[in-house]
Amino acid sequence: MKTIRTFATATLLSLTALPVLAGTMTLYKDPNCGCCAAHAEYLRENGFEVEIVETYDLASVNAEAGVPLGQQGCHTALIDGYAVSGHVPADILSRFLSEKPEAVGLSLPGMPMGAPGMGDDPEAELDVVMIDAEGMAMPYPAK
Repeated sequence: MKTIRTFATATLLSLTALPVLAGTMTLYKDPNCGCCAAHAEYLRENGFEVEIVETYDLASVNAEAGVPLGQQGCHTALIDGYAVSGHVPADILSRFLSEKPEAVGLSLPGMPMGAPGMGDDPEAELDVVMIDAEGMAMPYPAK
């Protein structure tokens, strides 16, 4: 198991050192998580190019990306210099990327029911937050 973690961490460090092409999202997820794969498919259906990287060390991905404890979702993606943790809806992510705020990124902490990939309820109230450079989270409104 330690060999797998070491390999995953080495792979993560080598991948995150590479520049991410604009619009291409690298989504890090546990190999056993089906809802993360469902969210990646949802993002593809909404115009994002998504590359999946499976890892058993998501904690290192979040730490390196600047996603603080308590604000982490079940997967974390990197796109255009931002971290996106959890099942953030595509419309909110698109608006965020077009606004280009000074921030670490967005998060939908945990695994909220109704989120894309977690039941896909368009009426679900989802508390997406923006994480600033100091690691503070503030509500990021849907509209």
